[in-house]
Amino acid sequence: MKTYRIRPLLLTKMEIDLGILLYRYRYGEKFMSPAYSWYIEGSDQHILVDTSTDAELATEYRGFPAEKVMSFEEALAGLGLKPDDIDLVIQTHLHWDHCANTAKCTNAKVLVNETELHFAFSPHPLTGLSYRKDLLKDLNFVLIDGYHEVAPGIEIIPAPGHSPGTQAVAINTDKGKAIITGFCCVKENFYPPEELKKLMPIITPGTHTDTLAAYESTLRIKGLADILIPVHDPSFADVTSIP
Repeated sequence: MKTYRIRPLLLTKMEIDLGILLYRYRYGEKFMSPAYSWYIEGSDQHILVDTSTDAELATEYRGFPAEKVMSFEEALAGLGLKPDDIDLVIQTHLHWDHCANTAKCTNAKVLVNETELHFAFSPHPLTGLSYRKDLLKDLNFVLIDGYHEVAPGIEIIPAPGHSPGTQAVAINTDKGKAIITGFCCVKENFYPPEELKKLMPIITPGTHTDTLAAYESTLRIKGLADILIPVHDPSFADVTSIP
């Protein structure tokens, strides 16, 4: 089976409340949440999972204090690439902080869950601030529904709950199956502190459209992955390659 490596590209860090990530836990604690794009190395195509955001948008749109790490263009240049070199963007979901740079990838197809796309253009008022329709304009969407093989060793896994059409990305590596969770979380979602383990094996993502579905998705992804990649975990900030 073909194997790949994943290159974390950290563009910005946003100050948020940890309760946004950890349902009913650690509210009021501030956290500098990293926003990544992930490059899959080893494919015949240039593939990104999500395109992150920038500090200016985080502050101007949502009022989050934010720190720029690098621009999208600078991150790709570190891999010897430009935005128009990208062939495929896999969108785990369409919240603004995961797709703010997708339109820069002018030659890319954009793989997204069909339910997610419909919801993004007509979101429930409770989640309306999570979506920016202007970021989705004129993108070359390829719609999928359910499990989907992107390439040998790269698979989409449905993971709804955080949003209606969230999807995780499973990538074969020489150290086993790495899964980019898709839903917004940190490692603590999968490995709760001792006082919570007696009640539940995981912590549901703090932002969700379906609490129970989010719980089941988190539990399922934990069981499938050899290497877990929670999409807002700070441990990948200084990592150049997974594995």
